[in-house]
Amino acid sequence: MARLGNTFNATEHDTEQRDYEELPNGDYQLEIEASDIVPTSTGSGTILKTTITVVAPESLKGRKLFNNYNLENANAQAQEIGQRQFASLCRAIGVDAVEDSEELHFRVFTAKIGLGKPSKDGKYPARAEIKKYYFPDEGNLPEPAIDANQPARPAPANDNRPAPAAAKPAAAAAPAGRRPWGK
Repeated sequence: MARLGNTFNATEHDTEQRDYEELPNGDYQLEIEASDIVPTSTGSGTILKTTITVVAPESLKGRKLFNNYNLENANAQAQEIGQRQFASLCRAIGVDAVEDSEELHFRVFTAKIGLGKPSKDGKYPARAEIKKYYFPDEGNLPEPAIDANQPARPAPANDNRPAPAAAKPAAAAAPAGRRPWGK
């Protein structure tokens, strides 16, 4: 049991339930609001986990995006991809060297968001992910906007409704004079 320290009154808070939808494809201004360094699932590497908040477009301000950067990995290709993505984030923010991930917090950057692919094992549906970082030193920062054409979004994996019952095959009738449990 854990004491809350005071009485929490649930009737004083908004309890409206909202459907979760992935961010639509488009160009966004974003900022990292939180980060954490964790070991990889095998324990043989390091991942930087980030919580990213939408700054613009205004209609989606405050929405969250979660992104991981594979900084160290026993698989050289996975490590190279993760470090390239992290270097792109740093360049988009305007940072050359990073010692602590908090140095990246609350610094606005611009990126293209797009719908990724579902997990190979089918456990997780496709989710919004960073597809491209825009670099201020190239002078090509687009205005935040949602793309006019959006991909068809798959239905949620679990809408909390039970699956329809499968049709059961008709049981074979036991021959006359025999008990169904007998051999």
